[in-house]
Amino acid sequence: MWSSIKEIIKPDNLSEASVLLQKKGSVLFAGGSYLVSQKDPQIHTLIDINHLINDTIEMRGENLHIHTGCTLQEIVNSNDERLNSAILASCPSKNIRNQRTIGGEIANFRTDSDLLIFLFTAGTQLVLSQSESPIQLSKWDGEGIILEVVIPKHEVKMERVALLDSAPAFVIVGLNNLNGNRTACVGGKTSSITHYHTMIQPSEAGVRKFMDEVEASFNDDHLGSSIYKRKLVGTLIQEMEGVR
Repeated sequence: MWSSIKEIIKPDNLSEASVLLQKKGSVLFAGGSYLVSQKDPQIHTLIDINHLINDTIEMRGENLHIHTGCTLQEIVNSNDERLNSAILASCPSKNIRNQRTIGGEIANFRTDSDLLIFLFTAGTQLVLSQSESPIQLSKWDGEGIILEVVIPKHEVKMERVALLDSAPAFVIVGLNNLNGNRTACVGGKTSSITHYHTMIQPSEAGVRKFMDEVEASFNDDHLGSSIYKRKLVGTLIQEMEGVR
């Protein structure tokens, strides 16, 4: 792997993996694409869980269930075109998609990941190894081992702004309008992922608060000011809603 790695452990079960994960300098290892690219010198132990997680994809009712051992390339072969588009935008390289797992993509929590913004917008739930019931991705604190990703029926639309089509986007906007529920989600070159959910027509005050949070998540840089990016997000949302 890299010079700081001293040990690779293959635990017998998820409980053992969870205990090992508590030790400083230890991380979970499945696909490993982010670990290899980042080569964090503080990491000295890899906990190999490939044999403990599944790699199946199945529909159960209207929900798509993806086990976290699935690579992004395996998911691209599924029938959800909008999910596939988000994966291709997030990871253009087929070689990397063949290695990178959806669990790793979520755990890395990259705010400029089109896939992560899609999952937030779709109202995705996570099944964790030490949780009795699924939790919303938007409420996950990063603790526990993700076993399964549950994507409900959705009408997610995505827009992105990047210097090149194959480059990470500096603005990513997702919008999901389904059965009276509306979710908007913003990421990109941001300090955090901003999301807004309402079951009714959004209030003016609620929208203003959301847009203030969006503006605060951006920095002024060579790509434009935070105010400019706020206006860009507003324009993209209006376009997705069909407002001219």
